Amino acid sequence: MIDNIPHELRAFNQWVCWRKEDTQSGRPTKVPYNPSGVHADPTDSSTWTTFKNAVGALLTHPDKWSGIGFVLSENDPFVFIDLDEPKNPDGSPLAEDEYKIRMNDQHLIYDTFDSYAELSPSGKGLHIIVKGKLPSGRKRSSVEVYSNARFMTMTGNVYRNVPIVDYNERVNQLWEQMGKGRKAELFYAGLEKAETLDQQVINYAATAINAEKFAELYYNGNWQKYYPSQSEADFAVIDILAFYSKNRDQVKKLFLQSKLAEREKSRANYRINYMLNRCFDNLLPPVDFEGLRNQVEEAIKKSQIPDSIQIEEGKAYLNLQEPKLLEDNPEFLFNPPNGLVGDIARFIYAQAPLPVPEIAIAGAIGLMSGICGKAYNVSNTGLNQYTLLLSSTGSGKEAIASGIAKIMKQIKKSVPAAGEFIGPAEIASPQALVKCLGDTPSIVSLVGEFGLALKQMASENAAPAQLGLRRMLLDLFNKSGENDELQRTIYSDRDKNTQMVTAPSFSLIGESTPERFYEILTENMISEGLLPRFNIIENLSPPADFNEGSALVMPSQKLVHDMAQLCAISLGLNSQRKVNHVQMSEDATDILRTFRQYAKNELDITKHEVRKQLWNRAHIKALKLSATVAVGENPIQPIISKDNANWAIAIVINGIKNLQRKFELGEVGENNDETKQLNYVVKNVKKFVTGTWSELEKTAGGEKMKTLYLEKVIPFGYLQRTTASAAAFRKDKMGANTALRRALKTLVDRGDLQQLAKSDLVKRFGTGAEAYAISAPGAFGI
Repeated sequence: MIDNIPHELRAFNQWVCWRKEDTQSGRPTKVPYNPSGVHADPTDSSTWTTFKNAVGALLTHPDKWSGIGFVLSENDPFVFIDLDEPKNPDGSPLAEDEYKIRMNDQHLIYDTFDSYAELSPSGKGLHIIVKGKLPSGRKRSSVEVYSNARFMTMTGNVYRNVPIVDYNERVNQLWEQMGKGRKAELFYAGLEKAETLDQQVINYAATAINAEKFAELYYNGNWQKYYPSQSEADFAVIDILAFYSKNRDQVKKLFLQSKLAEREKSRANYRINYMLNRCFDNLLPPVDFEGLRNQVEEAIKKSQIPDSIQIEEGKAYLNLQEPKLLEDNPEFLFNPPNGLVGDIARFIYAQAPLPVPEIAIAGAIGLMSGICGKAYNVSNTGLNQYTLLLSSTGSGKEAIASGIAKIMKQIKKSVPAAGEFIGPAEIASPQALVKCLGDTPSIVSLVGEFGLALKQMASENAAPAQLGLRRMLLDLFNKSGENDELQRTIYSDRDKNTQMVTAPSFSLIGESTPERFYEILTENMISEGLLPRFNIIENLSPPADFNEGSALVMPSQKLVHDMAQLCAISLGLNSQRKVNHVQMSEDATDILRTFRQYAKNELDITKHEVRKQLWNRAHIKALKLSATVAVGENPIQPIISKDNANWAIAIVINGIKNLQRKFELGEVGENNDETKQLNYVVKNVKKFVTGTWSELEKTAGGEKMKTLYLEKVIPFGYLQRTTASAAAFRKDKMGANTALRRALKTLVDRGDLQQLAKSDLVKRFGTGAEAYAISAPGAFGI
């Protein structure tokens, strides 16, 4: 039969052998191998082979291999549509009417795609092979579609012997339909199609935990044993039947067959309809599990960082290169980049009474951007940057000022004009800042207590000078490019008038304590756009030991020489109104392009303004920062390398995600406990659908909850366990459980979560435990 496999498939060297093996799932699984015996990886072409080799291995060792398979990749034009025999999630047969519905769907797909088809190895499934390209693989019920990174068994057991046809548009329509999730309606009328046979509904009820009561009522009409009146018994039977059937006509029909319905009053249409209305109003609608799961899985894929960007959360600069230890301070364990940015950071660290890596990095970035911000351009923008350092009182923030002062003092001995790069520590008004830039067009200012300054600028009652300064900072960030201009301004008071400034470069190092900064931070401060322009570096290091010899540490001759050279080059370019354009290596171009798409994806998937604004300028910040590092490596012919790009992206991502997490956890501003509770639930819902089972098993409720985890269904018990010890829940005056239900109700009412019907959970997972599914992935940051 293998000879029947189409020749256009055989032409691709994307073949493997396979055999059945027991895996952790507890069921035999088809595992792919290279004929040499090495596991085949659907994403690694070096583990695949030719059609001839795969067939040869199968025929030579039929006892070793069960069959051959084709690996779908980006290099081939094929899509496999896999139609399996319809079954319940646990592998048990479906009820007859449900089986018929699923088979009707499969027949429709078969008729729609008139292309080569063959039976699966079991003879119970069908593979339809067409031409096309899909965004990703997708599974729904007993239908799967794949076009990449997947191995598919091939038998040659032909079911429809026709050529492989191009159905790209049609197969993408199928893919989209398979991904659509159905949200709960506000009211549920019980108008769903009857998907369970009458007898199966009765069987469900007759074997449930309340089976004895149901049998007494349904078959014997013995209501006196359980209820004070038959009317209440009638409603109880209606309620039980509706739990297992979502069709009011079926419930009515089954009730009329009961012993209780022999009473004339109980048979009255008006009364049965009244009971049905009440019953279905209290029921949750049936859930489209596959649709909701596919929707979440697709969102997770889009939100993942591309493989070409390797980021470790925490310290942004870890694991990007080998640690470089300062010769006279072996405890200096952070990884600054190569070149002047790293050299400045090492010096600031070494001369600090309390040496802190994050403080040193912030100072190095600020000083470098102040010197080369106007003289160097990348992608038509200058290299000016805003850096915000968050570090506790008494942690050694003054090391930036002292370190920069020591470096510049030595540089000015050979390049006196270098002092012009250091701007004012206090800026009284926008006019004062513009006039300063008119005299010295590239400066960096070190501003203390910048959190307070941000608060004053963002206040609804801000003074005109503060509002003007905020607008000026917003404008200046984008004005340092070679062809940019800051237009002149005029006022009734002529002394305040300013002249046009060509390509002004203003860099800023702001510092604040995390406590003060996060306390005053509001969503408005993010949405108005100033704060997202900053690279935020927070000191997460443990308290530093006092550096006894810090006062004696001076910059090395090499550092002074290299910095003096950079200052001289930058001053010369500035005076001639010329710029040195920073180039990019091919690797760096790919990495930064990938990061730009990643940032765009973050913008596209979120509906929250805070998150949108934080990612809005991520790419330009990474571009400026990586170019600054490149200038520090070679000020004559700067080229952004792969390492430069990765280091800069890590700094940017770390700052954004740290601030983003603060908002998600309700740890900013003066949020009340209910907001914190809501954010805490959102965080834990996201963790459940994106985390690994080994991380979640204990809090999820053990192995019996794994099937829910695999379907992206969140058990209430998991949320209960993960929130009970959190302060916002523990201290709630109504109790942790009530607080959790209040938060869940908010998420359900907003349409972010959908509560699942107990009957659906019983049928699908064998549990009646309360559970939820995500209906709006963007609300959870995925």
